[in-house]
Amino acid sequence: MAAAVLMYHSLDDGGSPISVAPSIFAQQMQTLHQRGLNVISLTQMVDGLTNGEPLPDRSVVLTFDDGFENVYQQAFPILQQYGFPATVFLVAGYCGKTNHWPSQPAGIPRLPIMTWEQIHEMDRAGIEFGAHTHNHPRLDRVSGSELELEVVNAKRVLEDHLGHQVHHFSYPYGRSDAGSAELVSQTYRGACTTRLGTVSAKTNPLSLPRVDTYYVRQPQIFKTLSTPALSAYLAVRRPLRSAASMVLGREWR
Repeated sequence: MAAAVLMYHSLDDGGSPISVAPSIFAQQMQTLHQRGLNVISLTQMVDGLTNGEPLPDRSVVLTFDDGFENVYQQAFPILQQYGFPATVFLVAGYCGKTNHWPSQPAGIPRLPIMTWEQIHEMDRAGIEFGAHTHNHPRLDRVSGSELELEVVNAKRVLEDHLGHQVHHFSYPYGRSDAGSAELVSQTYRGACTTRLGTVSAKTNPLSLPRVDTYYVRQPQIFKTLSTPALSAYLAVRRPLRSAASMVLGREWR
């Protein structure tokens, strides 16, 4: 079994490191539909891994970090069109604001985050929501009461607004240490990283790798989802991505 968890951020035409053009996203969803891939929910994946149950062949999970308003505007109608499930990871302290959190790199555009009204509409339609901390810090740089705020209180805030439990978490910038990973494991059932890779039957559901859609924007590459060619491509991309991060001295996602 090899499954892909796709990671999106903003759907816009700005060309930033966190951007995927809405037209490309629409083409990608059409490709998933036409090729008959099984787009499953993150909950189904986490439950399967936790219980040792096989996932459907050629499974794909759709995730969106940060909760940009353009996900509501651009992705939500297309997800409804195809009946695709998805998970949106919200920065609990910034809903209805912009992505102007303290750790945001200067090269990332400031964009609106979806409002609670928009979140409620998507929630009623079956879109899952997870926590992406309260203020979007690197969790390997916080501890104590601040870590509690970012991991545990973020969950409480979302649950108070949504009126039901939140089970999944996404690490900002993919960063964690032993303390934050332990707290996340005590608080959530599943957690996504930014580690570039696919999911196998042996993958820890609290440390899920993802396929950053920045790297599969070309249609021919996107069509390799759920094929051995994808794993080979990601194996080449991983060291290049790490090297670029070290040279630039900052992380975007």
